[in-house]
Amino acid sequence: MASQNFIRSEYDHWYVDSFIILALYVDDMLIASKSIKGINRLKAQLSRMFYMKDLGAVKHIFDMEIHKDRKNGKLWLSQQKYVEKVLERFCMNNVKPVNVPLPSHFKLSSVLSPRTDEEKKYMSRLPYANVVGNLMYAIVSTRLDISHAVGVVNEFMENPVEEHWKAVKWVL
Repeated sequence: MASQNFIRSEYDHWYVDSFIILALYVDDMLIASKSIKGINRLKAQLSRMFYMKDLGAVKHIFDMEIHKDRKNGKLWLSQQKYVEKVLERFCMNNVKPVNVPLPSHFKLSSVLSPRTDEEKKYMSRLPYANVVGNLMYAIVSTRLDISHAVGVVNEFMENPVEEHWKAVKWVL
């Protein structure tokens, strides 16, 4: 009943004419719409019910930079800084970029597995799962182009070997 009263209000005319996206994450809110008038009315109504602080137009959220070209009506997301931080964290920031996320010269298989205790110990010290997790976050947000490659290296998360690690570094 309360939500119905919230929606049906003195703003019924903009409710029907405007499409507003309201995204909430913990205590952060992102509002998007073609109608700035609708956004302002929604913010006014919400601020009567909740304490809110308006931080202005969003420039970044969840390690993504938001770029707007109002003149041409374009909006795009970038995770360049996130990717640079990940590359630096895993000492891969000075490597040569590649065009193919996972070339065919990698012969990855689950048949490959650490055979000796020494090999298992070596692989356990490598941040294989951590790197793959960071790559998965990039996929979910902006880097769909590496999704197949990351899916392949993810299959070997349980028992990776040196060849799998080389493939993960290639994806980085």
